[in-house]
Amino acid sequence: MSRPLPLSRADARQWLRLRQLRVQRARQALAQAQAAQEQALAAIRAREASIARHRTSIVELALHWSGPGSADMPRWGRQVQAHGEALAEKLERDEYALLDERETLEQAQALLGQRRADLARAQAREDAVDATLKDQARQIRQAHEQQAELEAEEAQRALH
Repeated sequence: MSRPLPLSRADARQWLRLRQLRVQRARQALAQAQAAQEQALAAIRAREASIARHRTSIVELALHWSGPGSADMPRWGRQVQAHGEALAEKLERDEYALLDERETLEQAQALLGQRRADLARAQAREDAVDATLKDQARQIRQAHEQQAELEAEEAQRALH
């Protein structure tokens, strides 16, 4: 079995640097995916808070106009009804938007998982290149040491 020729130092450094750059790009992509997920979570929290406010407003409107405001209902009835319908429409729009935002979150989470896997692969490849180059350097040192020992033995024999 023939042994592959060792890489030059420049080629070895370049190979390792390319792997390091891929790891760096994978980390950047992971950071972007994490930011997207955080944005999606923030949008969902904000939407849920908006939905809660609309529901509270609808309940407060109903309580007011069925209780203390009921005496003024004949006078303000149409405006109260229009206001209630507007609140219900805002609530419905927010509920539909929440569904879209949850889908966006699922996509962001899937992308985040993919980016984590990409980073793990890039790091594994970088580690493999680093280990290969260290092994190659170790083998070269051993070969030099063996050569030096052989030369020393030959010099010893030549003296005797």
